[in-house]
Amino acid sequence: RAAAATASLTNGPRWPLIQGVLDALPVFAVATEDKPLQYRVNGQPMAIFHADLQKAKEELEVAKEQHADINCDLIAVGLGAAYTLTNEGKASLVPGITELMAAGMPEGMPAMGQELPLFACMEMSRETEEGGTVLPLFMSFEDCEAAVHQAREEADRDDLEIVPLSLPSVVEHLSSIAEDMPSPFDLLAPTRSTDHVRHYIGNG
Repeated sequence: RAAAATASLTNGPRWPLIQGVLDALPVFAVATEDKPLQYRVNGQPMAIFHADLQKAKEELEVAKEQHADINCDLIAVGLGAAYTLTNEGKASLVPGITELMAAGMPEGMPAMGQELPLFACMEMSRETEEGGTVLPLFMSFEDCEAAVHQAREEADRDDLEIVPLSLPSVVEHLSSIAEDMPSPFDLLAPTRSTDHVRHYIGNG
């Protein structure tokens, strides 16, 4: 039922706007000729998008060993586009283990099939020039932890807590906002991912 509800959101009139917001966050797929490799998941061919850059690099090495005759590489895809394909049953979006464990997933469970967590500290919301508020949302738990540690030191407070939010809940919240209102979230891509995109994938 939840999957159907989310799929209906990605088909809604506001989805192109929401996808544009989410596409600021890169996820990674093993690809050949800029097309994601197709894996068999539950008997169905689909692309696999990794939120964790390191895991994507490991999958790339496996693919190079298994497909020595084709040129494999990593491509970066916007989270919004990957999420659309996932809800259409054409792809699987795999969160990082570190993020899943930080969000409360028991050790030993597979990452595939889990909802992607994002991380926030409610006390870190800030006012905008328009008079609203915006909440930083981190895709990387490590980045969020570092930001919260800095905020604790600057504010001399030790009660700042990190809260996980599932991607579907964020999408649902964004879909409920009036069209002329700005996003209440500042989505922050993992530092490692943006560094990789900048240095290895380039501008094209």
